[in-house]
Amino acid sequence: MPEVGDRVRVESRKLGQVVREGVVTGVVGHLLRIEWDGGEESTFMPGPGAVTVIGRVRAAAPKKIPAKKTTAKKTTAKKAPLKKIPAKKTR
Repeated sequence: MPEVGDRVRVESRKLGQVVREGVVTGVVGHLLRIEWDGGEESTFMPGPGAVTVIGRVRAAAPKKIPAKKTTAKKTTAKKAPLKKIPAKKTR
């Protein structure tokens, strides 16, 4: 029984149809979830001998996120405290 990550080939049962290849993305009981090379996905229960495991797909390496460059802190002069301005008196 294929496992998740296995590359599989499904032979056609009708003359003139192409062989399909894809990667198993899920297994639930006897159901296989396959992502085909064309980009579409299918869930099906294969009969005996219908699926051939042709390899194993390596897990994709996690993408490395470049570290942020640290810049020297800019030194700023301290601001003088604000002076209080007395309010104008109105008549």
